Amino acid sequence: MLAWLSGLAVTLLSGVIATLYLWLFRRRSDELAAGLKALSGLRWREFSRLVLAAMAGRGLHPINPQQDESREPQSSFMLAKDGKRWLLACKHGSAYRIGAAPVVELASNIRLRSAAGGILATEGHVEKEGRDAAQNNHIEVLDGPRLWPEVKSLLDEPLRELTVGAAAARAKRHIAIAWLAAVAIGLLAAVMLTSRMPAERQAAAPIGDAPPAPATPATPATPATPATPDAQTAAYAGATEEEIESQRLAVSKALARAPGIKRGVWQTKLTLSVDRVAPESEVWPVICQQVELYPDLRTVRIQLNPPPGSDEPTRWRQCKTM
Repeated sequence: MLAWLSGLAVTLLSGVIATLYLWLFRRRSDELAAGLKALSGLRWREFSRLVLAAMAGRGLHPINPQQDESREPQSSFMLAKDGKRWLLACKHGSAYRIGAAPVVELASNIRLRSAAGGILATEGHVEKEGRDAAQNNHIEVLDGPRLWPEVKSLLDEPLRELTVGAAAARAKRHIAIAWLAAVAIGLLAAVMLTSRMPAERQAAAPIGDAPPAPATPATPATPATPATPDAQTAAYAGATEEEIESQRLAVSKALARAPGIKRGVWQTKLTLSVDRVAPESEVWPVICQQVELYPDLRTVRIQLNPPPGSDEPTRWRQCKTM
C-alpha cells in the first residue's frame, strides 16, 4: 500500500508541476509569439489604429482626429490628456531592433512640438541603449512583450482566436499529455518500490523452508560411551556467550576461505547468511562441516543466497535439526 501511495504522490507532483509550467509560462510564451506575428501581418494603418485604440483606453486621444483619415501612412500622432500633449511614434514591423538613434530623434520631435513626453510602440525590440535614451527623455517604450497586453483585447475576434485561443488550446493539449506521462511515471515508481520492499523485509527478518530454531538449543541425551562425538559435546557443553561469538567468527572466516563461497555473515545469532558462487550441492557439505564443529551452532538457520545474476531463489536450510 505504501508503494502505491508513493506512486500516487509522484503522479500528482509531476502533473501539477507540468500543468503550472505549461499554463503559466509556456502558454503565455506561445501566445506572445503568435500575437506579435499576427501584429506584424497587419497593414500599417491597421496597426496604427490598433495602437491609437489602446492609447484611447488610457485616456490619450488624438489632437487632430482628421489626421488619421489621410491615406498616407503615418508613424507619429500627437495625443492629449489632462491638458498635456504626448507624441506617439509607431514602428511597425517585428524585425525592428531599435537603438539609441531613433529614440534621440523622437526626443527631438517631442521638444519641437512642445510635448510633455512620448510613447514608442513597436512589435520589434528596443535595445538597452535605446531604453536608456528613452528613460532620459521621458519616453515610454512599448515593444513586443509590453505592447501585446495593451492591444490583444482590441483585436478582431478571428485574429484573437488565432492567437490567444490557439495558444490556450495548445496548452490544454500538452497538459493532457503531461498528465498521461505523470501517470506512467507514478506507476513505474510504484512497481519499483513494490519490487524492492519484499527484498528489504526479507533481509531484515529472514524466513525460510527450515523451521525456526529454539532460542536455546537443547542437547539431546546420549548414552555415556567413550565415543569421540560425546567427548566433543562435553567439551562445549558449558560454552559462554563470548565463546559462542568467537565460534561464529571462526565459522565466518573459514567460509570466506572455502572454495565456491564468497562470504558468510551472521545476520542474527541464529541465522547465517552465505553468499555462494558455486552450485548448492557443492557448497552445502562445506558449510555443514564448519558449522557442525560447534554443537551450539549446528542447528542454526543457513540462508543460501544465489550467485550474482542468477534467477535462483534464496533458500533456508539447517545442517542439524532438534
